[in-house]
Amino acid sequence: MKKLPQSMIQPRHAILRGELGNVALEVLLVPFYWKNEWVDTAIRLDGINLPSAHLADLAGKTFLFPLNPDAEAIDGSIYLDSAHHPCDVSVIEFVRSRNDGLKVLIKGVYVFEFEGLDQFGNTPFILSTTVSSCAV
Repeated sequence: MKKLPQSMIQPRHAILRGELGNVALEVLLVPFYWKNEWVDTAIRLDGINLPSAHLADLAGKTFLFPLNPDAEAIDGSIYLDSAHHPCDVSVIEFVRSRNDGLKVLIKGVYVFEFEGLDQFGNTPFILSTTVSSCAV
């Protein structure tokens, strides 16, 4: 089975928002060329059970999550090829970076088989990018 090239899906920045126990993380992606057109999309993760949406509270911490269909799993997806493809996330880590402030590292699996991109199957991924927060 062919895997989607990891070089296609590159993060450019992540934005954290929400409140205790119900945080959202949007990972904006670098636009890429797909099926004769430019795609500008993001990975959207909702319903994340984190103790805060404030970066200072999360810096240096790692959080583990069960995969779907577990009730505590993160509701995640990437919009590609006219469909929302699930993203099962197992790890979110907030890493202090000397030069870039705070980075978020995300480990998971793109579940492309769910919405018709069967040729790519389920593709594991690891993304890392700078993160900012919209928390009040």
